[in-house]
Amino acid sequence: MNAVALPEREFPSPDSVDSDFVRALERWVRERSGSSLLANAAATLIHGEAQGHVCCDLSADAGLGDDEIATLRGHAWVGAGDAFTPFVLDGDANLYTWRNWRHETRLADSLRERAGRRAYPLDATTLAADTGELFAGMDAQATKWQRAAVAAVPGARVFVLTGGPGTGKTTTVLRMLLMLIKQARACELPEHPTIALAAPTGKAAQRLSASIADGTRALAQSLAPGSAFTPLLESLATTQAQTLHRLLGFSARTGEYAFNADAPLAADIVVADEASMIDLAMMRRLVDALRPDAVLILLGDPAQLYAVDAGSALGDIAGSVVQNSLPGALAERLSGVLGDVPASDDASVPLAGQVLTLTHGFRAEKELAAALDALRSRDVAWVERIVAEGGEGGVRWFDCADAAAVRARLDAWIATHADAYASLMRPDIEPADALRRLREMQILCALRDGLFGANEVNVALTRRLAARFGFDANPVWHHGRAVIVTRNDYARGLYNGDVGIALDRGDGLRVWFDGDAGVPRSFSARALPAHETAWAITIHRSQGSEYDEVAVLLPRDPKHRILSRELVYTAVSRARKDAQLWASADALRAAVARPVVRRSGLRERLNRV
Repeated sequence: MNAVALPEREFPSPDSVDSDFVRALERWVRERSGSSLLANAAATLIHGEAQGHVCCDLSADAGLGDDEIATLRGHAWVGAGDAFTPFVLDGDANLYTWRNWRHETRLADSLRERAGRRAYPLDATTLAADTGELFAGMDAQATKWQRAAVAAVPGARVFVLTGGPGTGKTTTVLRMLLMLIKQARACELPEHPTIALAAPTGKAAQRLSASIADGTRALAQSLAPGSAFTPLLESLATTQAQTLHRLLGFSARTGEYAFNADAPLAADIVVADEASMIDLAMMRRLVDALRPDAVLILLGDPAQLYAVDAGSALGDIAGSVVQNSLPGALAERLSGVLGDVPASDDASVPLAGQVLTLTHGFRAEKELAAALDALRSRDVAWVERIVAEGGEGGVRWFDCADAAAVRARLDAWIATHADAYASLMRPDIEPADALRRLREMQILCALRDGLFGANEVNVALTRRLAARFGFDANPVWHHGRAVIVTRNDYARGLYNGDVGIALDRGDGLRVWFDGDAGVPRSFSARALPAHETAWAITIHRSQGSEYDEVAVLLPRDPKHRILSRELVYTAVSRARKDAQLWASADALRAAVARPVVRRSGLRERLNRV
């Protein structure tokens, strides 16, 4: 029997598994392969892929016994990965589609190869001097691992920097780039290396550009007169980030990418931010498109929500090593930066010393930082204190188990933020002030549709604001309407996740968005790409954004599959100061106790010595 490729299809998102498609594929495999056993295994695999898994465990997921697994190994459609077959079955009884098998093994091999090319071009004295200059005047203990990252990046061809919100990832990567530029020749880079900044979404790319620009201005003020780093800041200040799809030259017409292993990117250094949102396939494409001598820097928070599509690449990469494990050669060189740093027992694994985690938070209030620590560790005691006492520190809990409770919370939310909403409805408000007000508060919903979803909350909140401030809630557009862009428009510079405000200041209604250097931009409502009302948005759409206060609305059913620790963590971490949790006690308990676990072999492949 000849092996054939599975039919192409865009698989459904985790919260909308297409059972009809799974059943159709099961019938297709049964008819074409002649095996009901393989058809059942394939259905389990594809159903799991729709939920983000890269592979399925035939024993645990499909309930197959050893004899059945052995039978599958002998089927013509199932191979060991050394030649094309529709399915690949590894030695641990994990079943893959050929596509995901290639993504995973190719990515692992490429990262291991890059990690193995780690060099140590700079001595301890040079590292200490340059790092000290870049962090002059900053608390040494608070910036310990930031300094370590800057001192550890020379000589690396892949570097992963992780950390929670406000730990200074973009502040650190700016200094990492300056170190690489200054020491380019020693690091076997061109004298003036080209740098590409990228992120999974347009919104995240825009924020990365802004963060780098802001960081260069701040650092320019703190560097000593005559510093060798000062002239290097100019090129970084104007470097614009782009989406990964645009960086790799994706064509919507053909579905192909212009840059790949056969046609690599010209960039000498590539920085990819918000890497937790990068799925396995895209991570493989990114790494494939790099020249062997290029440097890849990944930034992200593995505790946040994973990509919608299959895989948890950043979490697997970061989890392949013990946190901040340093091989002996690197520990010796960092002694001048961090003091006596013992080499780790984990330092023999390939990525040791090339995955570092920032642990000191600079942004969130201490109480909120404690809540994020509790969420990261799935602290059951913290949840029980929240439920028993109604809150702790910067987090407050409100029982929302039915529609009446949600309506009550919306009324209370408007009352609490009455001044902000009143300002947004003033006909003379300046666009910059309106956009700043929008960043003060945001309702985040786990769901898009239904009673507890963002769409219903937007309708309810709009009606309440209309009644309070005297505008007609029936027309789609009105002065003060908050909107969020849901599709990238590169021509206009508007990206999925951008939030704006509709204002009629006497010269017709215009929709205003943040612009370069803090100067807002306006567009006709008719000229906007796809968009929605944004008094409430989904937690997924909020990734990469920050607000003073957030309210997090969870579905009331504790068994709802969207509930997870990562979901709550991502939502709470959007807040700078305060967070409200609107959820039933059981739903909150269930979410915090349920980590997202995606089946994948990437971590184990990376961890092999």
